[in-house]
Amino acid sequence: MQRRERTSRGAPGASAVRRHGSGRHAIATGINAVLIGVVLSGTLFQLFVLPVLLRAFGMQAAWFLVPIALVQPLHWGLIHEAIHSHLLPRRRAEEFWARTLSVTHWLPFDATRFCHLVHHRFSRHAYDRPDQHDGHGTYALAWLLYRTRLLGGAYLSVLASPLIAFLPLARGIRLMSNAVPIVEKGDSEVQRLFVSLVRDPRKRRSTRREFAITLALYAASVWAYGAWWPMLVATMYVRGVWHSLADNLAHHDVMLDEPERARNYRLPRLLAFLLMNHHLHLTHHRHPTAPWGRLGRLSATEEAAVRGNYFRAAFQQLGLRYPRIAISDG
Repeated sequence: MQRRERTSRGAPGASAVRRHGSGRHAIATGINAVLIGVVLSGTLFQLFVLPVLLRAFGMQAAWFLVPIALVQPLHWGLIHEAIHSHLLPRRRAEEFWARTLSVTHWLPFDATRFCHLVHHRFSRHAYDRPDQHDGHGTYALAWLLYRTRLLGGAYLSVLASPLIAFLPLARGIRLMSNAVPIVEKGDSEVQRLFVSLVRDPRKRRSTRREFAITLALYAASVWAYGAWWPMLVATMYVRGVWHSLADNLAHHDVMLDEPERARNYRLPRLLAFLLMNHHLHLTHHRHPTAPWGRLGRLSATEEAAVRGNYFRAAFQQLGLRYPRIAISDG
């Protein structure tokens, strides 16, 4: 059975129990604080410094897309640590920097946290199997939509998701209800939880406010880029492809009877650091209250099976037979 976390905020699936030991403090105030500075500096460079370099040096400045791309996994990794309450030891500071990171990454933090914690409770349920074709509609269309999802579509849906908070409440509830299919045991609970997110007035207000800040930030960046604005779109597309390929990677083609319905993959140590050990996702599902720095030791102790190279697995998602046709358990 999957572990369930608890949170003082009452979110389903709950955020990690806060750990106030010296080890947690050392990690949070040391590595995580430095990484927050690196990531936010990299994002501000992308939004406001790169256009200056483009005007000065032309397309040669496009080489800066490489370090910008390398920052993207760290950016998500820090948000992920905040979702599980591992980012910083003080709650107010953690909440502030988590929302700042989310605004600069163009992620709605409340919805992202909520969806991720529900995912921990209901991994690979009917709403959470993009690599499977459920038989509704033609397979050719499902094949095309799946590749669109992998090549940036998953991130594009995240960009647009805050718009639900601007819809009339009844329409938002209906939209969310239709988005979560009722196929197996637990799906009705998943649907109820997502509808409760739409109903929450505090989260609706914070989502609208942070979305407005995000739009203002990126509008200012478009103005800074001027005629070079396609390069801003290019940097965001790099982010979107990474986010979309990584979104379901650890659960891709996982059978419903596999432990925790997730997998671990292999990576060199430096790349594992850049991904904040996100390749050890099976271990993370087993120990959702463990900070990212502990996952390597936990994985080695448990001798969890490793399913090949992480990046090779990412591109295997583009295999011709995906989405594969789901086999009914009934």
